[in-house]
Amino acid sequence: MRGMKAVRPRVLGPLLLVAVGCSLATAAAEAAEGPANISAPAISGIARDGQRLKVGKGAWSGAKPIAYAYAWSRCDASGNSCTAIVSARKATYKLVHEDVGHTLRAAVSASDSGGETTASAQPSEVVASSAPAKRKRPVISGSPRDGQLMTVGNGTWRGTPPQSFAYQWQACSKSGACSDIAGATAASYRVATAQIGQKLRTVVTATNVAGQASVNSMASKPIAAGPPVNTGAPTVSGSLQEGQTLSASDGQWAGTAPISFAYQWLRCSVLGGACQEIAGATGPTYTAGAEDLASNLAVVVTASNAQGSASATSAETQPILGILPKNTALPSISGLLQDGGLLSVATGSWSGSQPISYAIQWQLCNALGEACKDLTGATGSSLKLDPSQIGKTLAAVVTATNAAGSTSATTSITGLISGLLPKNTSLPSISGLLQDGSLLSASQGSWSGSEPISYAYQWQLCNALGKACEDLAGATGSSLELDPSEIGKTLALVVTATNTAGSTSATSSITGLIAGILPKNTALPSISGLLQDGGLLSVATGSWSGSQPIAYAIQWQLCNALGEACKDITGATASSLKLDPSQIGKTLAAVVTATNAAGSTSATTSITGLIAGLLPKNISLPSVSGLLQDGSLLSASQGSWSGSEPISYAYQWQLCNALGKACENLAGAVGSSLKLNPAEIGKTLALVVTATNAAGSTSATSSVTGLIAGILPKNTALPTIAGPLKLNQLLTATTGAWSGSEPISYAYQWQLCVLSVCTNIAKATSSTFLLGPLDVANTLRVVVTATNVAGSTPATSAVTGLIAGL
Repeated sequence: MRGMKAVRPRVLGPLLLVAVGCSLATAAAEAAEGPANISAPAISGIARDGQRLKVGKGAWSGAKPIAYAYAWSRCDASGNSCTAIVSARKATYKLVHEDVGHTLRAAVSASDSGGETTASAQPSEVVASSAPAKRKRPVISGSPRDGQLMTVGNGTWRGTPPQSFAYQWQACSKSGACSDIAGATAASYRVATAQIGQKLRTVVTATNVAGQASVNSMASKPIAAGPPVNTGAPTVSGSLQEGQTLSASDGQWAGTAPISFAYQWLRCSVLGGACQEIAGATGPTYTAGAEDLASNLAVVVTASNAQGSASATSAETQPILGILPKNTALPSISGLLQDGGLLSVATGSWSGSQPISYAIQWQLCNALGEACKDLTGATGSSLKLDPSQIGKTLAAVVTATNAAGSTSATTSITGLISGLLPKNTSLPSISGLLQDGSLLSASQGSWSGSEPISYAYQWQLCNALGKACEDLAGATGSSLELDPSEIGKTLALVVTATNTAGSTSATSSITGLIAGILPKNTALPSISGLLQDGGLLSVATGSWSGSQPIAYAIQWQLCNALGEACKDITGATASSLKLDPSQIGKTLAAVVTATNAAGSTSATTSITGLIAGLLPKNISLPSVSGLLQDGSLLSASQGSWSGSEPISYAYQWQLCNALGKACENLAGAVGSSLKLNPAEIGKTLALVVTATNAAGSTSATSSVTGLIAGILPKNTALPTIAGPLKLNQLLTATTGAWSGSEPISYAYQWQLCVLSVCTNIAKATSSTFLLGPLDVANTLRVVVTATNVAGSTPATSAVTGLIAGL
């Protein structure tokens, strides 16, 4: 049985004496171990919330007296996962709400002088919920008068939670007969006139998963007539606009009829705060006036009957709107439509709630009276016209504003705004030196008329008498540079002023005669090109002023290294000069002579730098020839070079890795040939050739060679075997003699020869070999393998004589 301590078996022997002895021994053992459970404890009672369970202690043996203790646990529905109920330490246990859906276990501990033993009862049935049962009757609160709200409490109940509650109000006659009030099923009920003289009670029904139970509340006192009670606030309806009539609804009221109603309208600020009564506004309707604009309205309804009175206030309306301004005669524009004219706007006629204020916005439109746009800052009742408005039209938008809002009206479009034609008030003039190459400037003179005024220029060329003036083609700027074709003639200037109103022209006075100019150097001639043997130099004539045409002559001069003692180079009169070796280390200059009808002038370039030779330049790379093998002799070829002669050559051999990278100079390897040695095997070579002449040095590197090969080992004297040919003796192998690239390493393999068939001896790979029993009466030989970077070569010794035993 679960939880029960096993009952110790009783052993009965065939002899009474033995039995008595055993019984005494068993009793002594029991006394030493504590009580023994003979029959398990058991739980009795109804497993329902609020009921009591009891655990019987069962039957026990042991030393008297035996004391008992109890412990209850709450377990899951299957009797497992138990948790001790700390306070449950008696033989009985009252079930609580937390036990619903669980089983209960009880353990009984028996103790005597020998110790303590515990046995557990089987788990109880699963604890069921208990149905609701009244503890305390519900009570009704509230005034028992017509129209008042009465509320019933739930009372208090036994039973397993959660519990829900339902209500049914009843009206009871003087005889005590009660009947349900239709629809009165909430915890609160507003008393109706029909219940005057009756009592009220409520049937409260409690429900849980185990069932339900109902109980009647105590009845109220008889219902008396009651004063009005507001159950739904009054409302205001109608158009919220000046001059419109608003209506008040009474709202909803309870209480004993008849009920009469009185009204008081209120005016409220839209910013909040107390509302003010409107004098005389005491009817169910109210017509909004100008004083109500931008205010909210509300109405207070007072209900009265024989028992008293009560008031209720409606919600505030939205603000009362005025009547929007309405244009009844368009605004208009008057004044002179010309640059500088002053225009005025009249606002026109308007209806609507007073007061009305007016704002004006002038607009500028195109010549067709379209695409009108606001003129920034033009918001006054008058406008002074300016040149930017010439050729366009105007309109004015008048906006009328009152408490109800704003309305706009636009004037008719004006005619075109005209400008003032330009008028010359002082003649144009010409300033500047009247000489070939000079720059003359035009002054347009002074003009009146609508701005902006633009000015166009036309220069005219006249004869020496200032007559027969004709336009100079293309001479339409505010300045004119004189040229030789104008020498000995005069000039005039025609200025045409133009604005939106039209164009007017005026002509300057005639100038004096235009003179010519001798050539004058304004920027020295210069020499460009490579100052090097074979280079081609060019001379630029520089910049010159003076009457055109100007012709130029050139003379090249050769100077010493200091730029002195310059002498003409015979025949060197072209604009370019090719340098030759005879000029290396010297300098040059060029004399440019400018000539026109007024005469000649010369200018000399700056002295050039020293003329250099040509630095050596590699045309075909250096190369390496010869056998790429240890001990071979390689030869260097410097390749092909250009440059100023004589050219000398220097060599530097470089050793590179197998990939032709990481090349480094070979110390001392600076000749035109190189003998290879073993250190270079498996690597590559490159050759750097440096060509040098008077202009300097240039280096070029050959292609990297292939890999340098070693010489395979070659046996020149066979290996030999030394030592006594007798069991247990040590033989020694010599390598013999070899040629080939050093270093050479050697490997050994001893072979046993039987009847001229030789086979390798396992693990016999050192230079010595100890003779063993298997070798007796046979012969030996050794294979020596020589290895270097080029590869491996074997050589085999002569066969020994027969190996003797001991």
